Amino acid sequence: MNIRFDHLSLSAKQPEVMRDFLVELLDLHVGDRPGLNFNGYFLFAGDKDVIHIFGQSMSRGKEAAHAFYSEQNVVHHVCFFSDDYSETMARIDRMGLDYSISSVPNSPVKQVFVRAPENLILEIKGIPTL
Repeated sequence: MNIRFDHLSLSAKQPEVMRDFLVELLDLHVGDRPGLNFNGYFLFAGDKDVIHIFGQSMSRGKEAAHAFYSEQNVVHHVCFFSDDYSETMARIDRMGLDYSISSVPNSPVKQVFVRAPENLILEIKGIPTL
């Protein structure tokens, strides 16, 4: 069995604010989504949907009483890899975001951490060029 990252689903208090933040920071684009029975957005990296966003107030009718929908899970952070570290840092600076940087031990990889709306932590890995 092979496992690969498919997508992350976010339940946001302000879906449009989360959408706009992720589009600007990660250079994603809003794409088509299937005819689901609730509003939301699919954000794409290239031709792959990687983040699904819907509102926390979303109602699922009878299903809402089911334990599966009664409590929202917590996402600590989400990590992406950028092949252009300089562009990533330029976007962060342009957006005026606070960030922290860590180095991966025994590796050229840097980890940049920023806060998205609703207190979501994003990690963006990259390799700085000299």
